[in-house]
Amino acid sequence: MRGRHSTLALLLLLVAPRWIATAQPKADGWVLSGTDRTAYAMEAKGKVTDADGATISLRCVNPPASGFGTSATTLPAVSYRQRRVTLSADVETAGVKNGASLWLRVDREQQMLLLVNGMEQPLRGDTAWTRREASLPVPSDATSLVLGVLLMPGGGSVTVRNLRLEAGPAVASGGAIAPAALKVLDAAISIVKANALRADSVQWATVEPEVRGFAAGAKQTSDVYPAIRLLLGKLGDNHSFFMPPTATSEFKSGGAQNPPADVRALPGGIGYIGVPAYSGVAAEAARAYAAREHEALAAMRTSAVCGWVVDLRANGGGNMWPMLAGLRPLLGDGVLGSFEMRHGKSEKWTAGDRRFAVTPSVALRDLQSAWVAVLTGPRTASSGEFVTIAFRGRPRTRSFGLPTAGLSTGNASFPLPDGSMILLTTTVGVDRTGRRYGGKVDPDEVVEAGKPVPPSEDATLAAAIGWLKQTSSCGEAMR
Repeated sequence: MRGRHSTLALLLLLVAPRWIATAQPKADGWVLSGTDRTAYAMEAKGKVTDADGATISLRCVNPPASGFGTSATTLPAVSYRQRRVTLSADVETAGVKNGASLWLRVDREQQMLLLVNGMEQPLRGDTAWTRREASLPVPSDATSLVLGVLLMPGGGSVTVRNLRLEAGPAVASGGAIAPAALKVLDAAISIVKANALRADSVQWATVEPEVRGFAAGAKQTSDVYPAIRLLLGKLGDNHSFFMPPTATSEFKSGGAQNPPADVRALPGGIGYIGVPAYSGVAAEAARAYAAREHEALAAMRTSAVCGWVVDLRANGGGNMWPMLAGLRPLLGDGVLGSFEMRHGKSEKWTAGDRRFAVTPSVALRDLQSAWVAVLTGPRTASSGEFVTIAFRGRPRTRSFGLPTAGLSTGNASFPLPDGSMILLTTTVGVDRTGRRYGGKVDPDEVVEAGKPVPPSEDATLAAAIGWLKQTSSCGEAMR
């Protein structure tokens, strides 16, 4: 996220269809998938096209794991094109910490066109049977529907019954749109045309009538939300997304619920900073987050004589400014990069930018010259990638791990008349050396990933620690 204010990594987790293909099909075409399949167990029977639907049970068997789990099945989209499909089920949860929901995605080959993942109103804790739905229109060029049940990390289980996919009648292109709904749709189209990074690549003479056609007959503003999601999908940037009013309100007021950075000492004189995703734009909460990180760095400074590890492997994005503010003692006050807009204009940025900045204490000034090893992986996404970019070109710095997710583009927020919001990709990330990104950010040293293991057996962390000790020559100084 950048500019006027991407949020929740949750909203991006199901973007790429590729993780589905790696899972092994089970009975009735269901697969257990997600970013950490080993942390979940699934029981599934039935199909969503059956009269009685499917029954799915998804359970987290390793609560400390940081990846999500999902049941998933894929259907050809041909018979659903130009129709609205609705996935519905009765849902029950037990001990769910971070959310469970139904999810539905429409793809064209390997590109996501539309997604609803239910994380705007997830089920948490213990809930009795409740009816839930996810609905999307299916564009004329869609090739597949991917759908199922989502369980976020942290523990618990979710069970669904009567899970069915039903198609409505063909979408009528001439139905009148209520004035309030039309106002929201018009605003969304105008915003995207004027500001989207890839707006010039869209065939507007074809796309705009299709988008308006999907909104035909809308009686309330929420009826045009699928059309707005379709519009954003046509950009093909895999990063722009839509946020309804409730989620928008929570995002603007959120911040205090974010976990703090994990700052601690590792054996051998190494400091460790695990930087999680950050959601929310409340300035006071963001500054408090950064200030706590500064305090933790100050307390740990004398124990990190060999340097610091900045671990971004679990950072799925959100608001980059609190993350950068917390890391400001290591990054300094100079220019860290720039946002390049679609017509060549650029905007420089620093760790002290925006209303989230916190000035480090004098005791932390020497950290600007500390040795730093940055850890990245495929779950380092969006703003997590911008934090990665912030360290590019920094002296005494090297990165380790695997390439990032490939969302190193910047989103800006644009409010709509009903309180909803578009998080629109408007810029490409550029580092302090002038290197332009936009896709995956490759580490300096690739370290192949293995199964989750204790830190002492973490190959990426071990490579980073070895480099810090060797390059900083602290090993001899400590003997």
